[in-house]
Amino acid sequence: MNIEKVNSDFINSTYLTKLNDRTAANKVGFTGNIPQAIIEKEINKRNTPVLKGINRLRNNIGEFQDICINATGTGLLAPIFIKYNPLSKTDEDTRTYSAWRQPVSAVLAIGTQGLITIPVVKLIKNMANNGYLNEECNLTPFRDKTYIKKLIKDMHPDATGKQLDKYVDEYLKSNNGDLQSTINTLKQENTIYYTVNTLFDKQKNKANKSDNHTKRVKMNPKRYTELLDKTVEDMINAEQSELNRCKNEKFTKRLERSKFFSTNSEEALNLLNDMKSKINSSDNIRDIKKQLKAEYKQLKANKANKQLLDMLEETIALTSAGKDNMLDKVNKMEGHVHKHMNKSPEEVEKAVRKSVTERIKAHEGAIEFLEKVKDAVKDGKTVSQIEDMFTKEVQEYEAKAIKLNFEDKKSRLSKIKFSHEVANKLKKLTEKHIEGVKRISTLIAALAVLPVSCSLLNWIYPRFMDAVFPNLSSKKHNNESKELVDKATKNSEVK
Repeated sequence: MNIEKVNSDFINSTYLTKLNDRTAANKVGFTGNIPQAIIEKEINKRNTPVLKGINRLRNNIGEFQDICINATGTGLLAPIFIKYNPLSKTDEDTRTYSAWRQPVSAVLAIGTQGLITIPVVKLIKNMANNGYLNEECNLTPFRDKTYIKKLIKDMHPDATGKQLDKYVDEYLKSNNGDLQSTINTLKQENTIYYTVNTLFDKQKNKANKSDNHTKRVKMNPKRYTELLDKTVEDMINAEQSELNRCKNEKFTKRLERSKFFSTNSEEALNLLNDMKSKINSSDNIRDIKKQLKAEYKQLKANKANKQLLDMLEETIALTSAGKDNMLDKVNKMEGHVHKHMNKSPEEVEKAVRKSVTERIKAHEGAIEFLEKVKDAVKDGKTVSQIEDMFTKEVQEYEAKAIKLNFEDKKSRLSKIKFSHEVANKLKKLTEKHIEGVKRISTLIAALAVLPVSCSLLNWIYPRFMDAVFPNLSSKKHNNESKELVDKATKNSEVK
């Protein structure tokens, strides 16, 4: 199957040519801003184990898992309350008979609702990736990994699972996910293109007069402006959060760390060198994380100083940002060690106060600049023009930092590429809308299949009890028969 012929604008043809030769495409380095992700990790790091578990569950749970969890709760907990209900006036066998209905109901729920939920979710994903849904749920500017894998599998039907994973990883690495074409369009044309499928739209197909049921359309101008504004607003909020943290707790924590460096420089440098060695030992971020976690456990078991543990923890939290950012963190800490080693407490405090003051001013300057960017969006400035504003601001700040001998001579805005920020923001918003559609659709599907589940339960349950618990089932039926006989005798009694 020729993948370009099927969907020429759905995948980068240059990449596919290189993929056939099994060579990597041009690499696009990580240039996006990362503060918000790090803040979230830092917050989660300070949570209790229960909250950490809930967050992990929240981030990985799907519709089918949701059904399984509810069914498991129904199947395991409900029978206990039914069987051992102290308020019930029925006998123990009757309660046991009733209690077994819940596990049977749970299995049926997974079987019926699960079977209908999985194809519904798959259908919505395919429709989003193929442009059948509206702009808010259209994934054609950045299809998901599963969809890319499907397209590559069409091109390489004989490839093994590992080979397909390798091809997908190469594609994602070489094209910054599937965002790169969208990023290029943002910079060059100041818009975003969607592929819209008109297969079910008879009027549009009649006007089109061709067998091609797809067309490219620009993003709604109003939504586009709102997207730019939302991107800048979130960047301002992230900077404001960092500024508040800097004002409220940065000085105290930096002072504690710096005093530790001044009196334990050798111990700190040994750890940092070891961390740097582990990070450089592999390009696989999972392996690096595993090694650093093992180091953390060992230090904790040996009751190492909290500052050493925190240094490791902070670096591990950066694994999602990439190897280069982890090395940058380690190098910065190493610089702080050399700066404060063998200094008196008074000298350390003075240096830390100066450093934190500079950081506060840097945050305030970044917020002030981002407010100007927000005004530029309202004035209709293009993404390319706004990126020029960032470049100019970074150059001016770094020239000033060198002149005034700031501790950190790099601008906080230096790593930000506005086009990347906009593309990633749109992707997150689109995924959020699709998640909402999936939730509503699966709920409707589950409600639609509910009558079938109930009918099956009423048919299967008594037969299950007869087969598995014949004595209990017979006794239950005998009790019911006895009650009916007693009731009939009482009603026919002559008074």
